[in-house]
Amino acid sequence: MVFWHKDDAFARLDMMLKACESGGAGVALVEGPAGCGKSELVQEFADLAVRGGVTVLRAAGTPGEQGAEHAVLRRLLAALPAGTLPPGTLPAGEGAASADAFEEALRELTGRGAVMVCVDDLHHADAASLDHLLHLARSLRGVPLLMVLAQSPGQGGAQNSRARTELLRHPGFGWIRLGCLDLAATAEVLARHTGAPVSDTFAEHLHRITGGNPLLLKALLTEYPVPVRGARRWPAPLPGGPFAEAVAVCLRRSGPEARRLAAAIAVLGEDATAGLVRELAGTTVHAARGALSVLDGTGLTDGYRLRHPAAAATVLDDADPAERARLHGKAARALHDGQAGAGVVAGHLLAAADLPGSCEAAEGWAVPALREAARRALLDDDWSYAASCLTRARALCAQEPLRLDIDLQLAAVTWRGDPAAAEACLAAPLAAMRAGALTSAQAGQLARLLVSQGRIESAAETFERTAPRPPDSTEGEQPPAPREDPLRQLYALPPAGGRDQAAAAPGRLRDCAALWAHPGGTAGDLAAVERLLKATPLAHTTFDPLAQAVRTLLHADQADRAAAWSQKLRAQTDPVRTPGWYAAFGHLYAEALLRTGDLEGAAREAAAAVNAVAGRGSVFLFAPLATEVLALTAMGRYDEAARRLELPVPEELFAGVHAIGYLRARGHYYLATHRPQAAVGEFLDAGRLARRWNLDRPRFAPWRTDAAEALIQLGEHRQADRFVAEQLSMAEVRSPRVHGVSLRLRAAVGEPAQRPKVLGRAVEELRGSGDRLELARALADLGRSLQLVGEGTRAGMVTRRAWQLAADCGAGPLCEQILPGQTRVVPSAAAEDRAPVGDASRLSESERRVAALAAYGYTNREISGKLYITMSTVEQHLTRAYKKLNITRRQELPMDLQMDPQAEERESAKAG
Repeated sequence: MVFWHKDDAFARLDMMLKACESGGAGVALVEGPAGCGKSELVQEFADLAVRGGVTVLRAAGTPGEQGAEHAVLRRLLAALPAGTLPPGTLPAGEGAASADAFEEALRELTGRGAVMVCVDDLHHADAASLDHLLHLARSLRGVPLLMVLAQSPGQGGAQNSRARTELLRHPGFGWIRLGCLDLAATAEVLARHTGAPVSDTFAEHLHRITGGNPLLLKALLTEYPVPVRGARRWPAPLPGGPFAEAVAVCLRRSGPEARRLAAAIAVLGEDATAGLVRELAGTTVHAARGALSVLDGTGLTDGYRLRHPAAAATVLDDADPAERARLHGKAARALHDGQAGAGVVAGHLLAAADLPGSCEAAEGWAVPALREAARRALLDDDWSYAASCLTRARALCAQEPLRLDIDLQLAAVTWRGDPAAAEACLAAPLAAMRAGALTSAQAGQLARLLVSQGRIESAAETFERTAPRPPDSTEGEQPPAPREDPLRQLYALPPAGGRDQAAAAPGRLRDCAALWAHPGGTAGDLAAVERLLKATPLAHTTFDPLAQAVRTLLHADQADRAAAWSQKLRAQTDPVRTPGWYAAFGHLYAEALLRTGDLEGAAREAAAAVNAVAGRGSVFLFAPLATEVLALTAMGRYDEAARRLELPVPEELFAGVHAIGYLRARGHYYLATHRPQAAVGEFLDAGRLARRWNLDRPRFAPWRTDAAEALIQLGEHRQADRFVAEQLSMAEVRSPRVHGVSLRLRAAVGEPAQRPKVLGRAVEELRGSGDRLELARALADLGRSLQLVGEGTRAGMVTRRAWQLAADCGAGPLCEQILPGQTRVVPSAAAEDRAPVGDASRLSESERRVAALAAYGYTNREISGKLYITMSTVEQHLTRAYKKLNITRRQELPMDLQMDPQAEERESAKAG
């Protein structure tokens, strides 16, 4: 019978020992799976027998000793009481003599009283010792001798079965089989452990994990707290904890055949079937059944399933790494042949790749399976797994054209997580392009990726080298049909006037540059990008159009909208899981904040973007770094800006658009730290790159006004004026921001008497751009110019406005230039006693326009002339505005009247 309770087995042994003491020999064969208490039972019963005056001889078989003759027998001889044999009776190294000596000793000892011979792990005993033990059982039947032999079933092969069969013939034979606990017995053990009855749910939970194996149950209880009655969830076993150690012990004691089968089951997981397990383990049906019986008996498995993931992990950890890799490789091929899904097959191929000794045979089935798994992973938005599949596919692929395809896929997939890796993925395709080894489709994909990374010149080179050449004209022959533009997928707003791929390089250069500097400033453009942003979810195929949509808003002086959208898109990314996308939208967010004058916010968000991709060697890192340097410089935090600029600059930076922003940022840092000559050099270098790559658009890179500002510091007013005039003559001067900055610098090199008028126009433009910092600079210059022409009262009011706006931006150096030593603008006593300014949204549109102009120092007469209304109407609008805003004078008018979002919406609705 099978004993679930050790006490029952103990009672059976005690009964056999009493029979032995009465003069009859007996043999107890204790069997049971690993962890069920065989050794513990034998040990405790032997200790009890010793206390009862029985002579006990103990020994155990050990793994690997089956070839060592009489190893167990020698241990038994060594356990004999002193003086049992005369000195010199036992000759060293003579097996037969040892056997005879031991038999003689037993006869001597049994003549004095009961003797018990205990041998544990009999399945590991050497054949000679086993033969002699069986011989003793046969020959010593009339003496008070109890042999207690313990072994694990299913181990020891034919020798194990032979011993059991032989012992069954003994008249005093007792077969004690220990098994795993049933559910009721498990509940009893738990009750003893906790000191109180436990819930059926908890007992079922532990029985399901352990299969009732006492060792596993005991180990698990050391990890689990006493369960709260009614609890439905308990912690999982700890990795490498007591439960995992107990699993490893049971596994090693179950024999090599069972270990091989368990490893195959663990590798296959949910896909395990009898046939697949046998194939992976390389065993026969009969052997597999025997091994599975051992595993089931131990409680590790329930059929072809390991009972718990922690057990499966332990089984895999127990296997040799090379063997694990081999099993995963075999599993991948077997599952592929069985029409398993690409994701399942790819999982095994990846597991094999992660381990030493894996097979690198690039079979035709493995690469397609990995690429298909990558495709499906992208549909599930799991870019990391997709990249792993493609990396493994590339390692297995020996065909160069296919490897280039995979490189291009990898570059597209990995950018969201590792821009540096994505940039490196294009090295081989670029070399192949220059060697003429790319297909037309590969060339288009390469160009698209290069444009997306900002490598404009290389993208244009790709088009030029791979564009189909028109054949010699023949009468009646039709020209080749134009192919679809491979850049179309990148744009939120495609450039006007599409061209086919055979267009000249300058045309393609314009198309490549359009993603980064597309004008996109018309009302129709803005409405289109807003629709795209609202309707398009962020995904693998939509990242580039969404990023271009935000850039379009930035270039159209819609920095507040760009900030809102970039913040929303960044919130859908993660600095750890998708650092590339996080940094890209974080950079756009920082740039938008910078253009609204939020210097602290711009520096903070740019730093977060830099940190997300820092240490990876990406050229893209220098885009947010440039924004951070500009913000830090404007705030006067020069030491921090300098530390950022100490970062080593790779040569590759100057092969892409991010170099332009970096050069401009470095130039402004030089300008702020009194190195205008060095600043001019940086700005001119930025201009050369912008012209070279067809990015010479002031909305994208206003390098001319940058250079003009540095030249003014150097006293080179004529050269500065030439740069400003060039910028004012460009089509993009329609941008309020570009036009306003250009007018401010035109005034700086113009006649003093004309400056107020020019600066007034600059202020008007910049008020509509949303850039508070540039507006503060223009107001500061306007205040100084008004002072020069004798309009002291108005100059003072404008100067105070400029200082307050600069202070709101956090632009300390500018504040110091405007009002040196000033820490705050002191309002009048009446203004301090007054309630806060009222809600500006209550103003009508006409009242808002009039009040906004008055806030920036325009007289009633000037407002009348600008808005084409009478002086009386101006006065009426101001009176109503003062009342709604709860103020009494011009100086108290708020500076941000033109920036009210509701007013913008009303204007848009009216225009619509």
